Amino acid sequence: MQKIYTGKQLRALYRQAEVYDHLSAEDHIERAARSFEQEFRRLYTQTGYTIYIFAGAGRCGAYALRIASYMAQRGYAIMAYLFYREGKLSDECEAIRRSISDGDLRLEEVYRNFTPPRIKEQDVIIDGLFGTELTTPLFGGYVGLVDFLNASKASIVSLELPSGLFAEDNSGNNLDHIIKAKYTISFDCPYLAFFFEENKPFIGQWSYLPLGISPQAQDELDATYYLTEDASLTSALRLPPIHPEGKVLFLTTESGHSGRTLLSSKAALYAGCHEVHTVVPEEEQLALQLALPELVVQSMFSRTELLAECGKYKALVISEGFGLGESAHTLLESLLAATNNPVLLDSDALELIAHKRSLLDRIPVGSILLPTHAEFDRMTTKHRTDADRLSRAIELAERLDCYIILRGTYTAICLPSGLVLFDISGNRGLYSMGCRNVLVGVIAGLIGQGYESVSAATLGVHLCGLAAELHAGRHSERTLTASQLIDQLGSAYRQLEAH
Repeated sequence: MQKIYTGKQLRALYRQAEVYDHLSAEDHIERAARSFEQEFRRLYTQTGYTIYIFAGAGRCGAYALRIASYMAQRGYAIMAYLFYREGKLSDECEAIRRSISDGDLRLEEVYRNFTPPRIKEQDVIIDGLFGTELTTPLFGGYVGLVDFLNASKASIVSLELPSGLFAEDNSGNNLDHIIKAKYTISFDCPYLAFFFEENKPFIGQWSYLPLGISPQAQDELDATYYLTEDASLTSALRLPPIHPEGKVLFLTTESGHSGRTLLSSKAALYAGCHEVHTVVPEEEQLALQLALPELVVQSMFSRTELLAECGKYKALVISEGFGLGESAHTLLESLLAATNNPVLLDSDALELIAHKRSLLDRIPVGSILLPTHAEFDRMTTKHRTDADRLSRAIELAERLDCYIILRGTYTAICLPSGLVLFDISGNRGLYSMGCRNVLVGVIAGLIGQGYESVSAATLGVHLCGLAAELHAGRHSERTLTASQLIDQLGSAYRQLEAH
């Protein structure tokens, strides 16, 4: 998995790269310039506009300055501005400045006074003023410069981070004076700020470019946040058991929800679980059995029978259709006390917990909660930002010794260890009705095969995301339905297995 480093850790990483990879700062910055130019060509054509590059005095400015020089050599129309800080440049930036000859590009060095250029709407701005080095809100002339660039209406590409934005928590930042980029391109890793909805107006579309720093150079740096990737999840895949024994149970006590139960149950089977049981009201049993003959459809247990039987299942799923009344409250409390196996809590179960928060402390170890942001806030408290919400989710996962899959712009899987795994797979089609039920079913199906909760949660989220992308590649994300998402699970498995 790709580590998500803090701004301070990046500086340590580059020192490690010099030791293990013999990668000097100048060589690393050269790699960044070449990789950026390739990414830039993917985003823009080469003719018909001027590229205005604004370089600061730090390492981000060194990236921008080298990019300006390299792209000028490649035939782009470049106008670069280098902003000194108290008359000085960082060592990296100074080295790049010395390597540029006077005739290499049009470069204006700014020590104090700056005359803004006339930037046209069709031009492109590359923002390399601060990157990850900023830890305090912008002030002085930089505020005016950022406001000028935002007002130009030209497309802005930010290096590392939009100038004015912090790499992690922006709760103490002034959000009125931050570059509003169309694209943000970082090097070697994404940053935590990328994953919060409140930062989207500044970051736009983001990508990160690995520059070949070895695993050995990265091993000594611990991280709290990780980005899941296909290759890293392949090792979590296991061969299907020859003699499968695990089974899962979906509990639906109210009429009118058998369609969603069908989606979850079918998804569990497609995920590879060989024995899936459902409990549904008697009048819906026949229709469910005919729709999915592989399913074991059971009548409503008596309360005593249900509490005696629930411990026999690898996973118990309490979701939509469980009910929200007082009897459902009582039953949920009893079920949580009756099993030591993981319980998947979604939809109705989360609403019940929101009304009686003491139930949180009854949840078995290793269970998985799948709240939306709104549901999580109802279970805890109202949060102003995604950053605040994630911090609370990390604390709750540690306290409960459970896994919380926080589903928003990107999915954050909070582990009891305090680590967070971000998954950026998928598309807007996953907001279609019933796709949430499919995700619950896939995770339950993985637990039913014997996967640990952490692997089931991580693989389940990623498999559904891949399935959505595969459908969009063949058709369109606009046409994705929950049933089609299930149909693509086999292809998603095959893609992971191919790694």
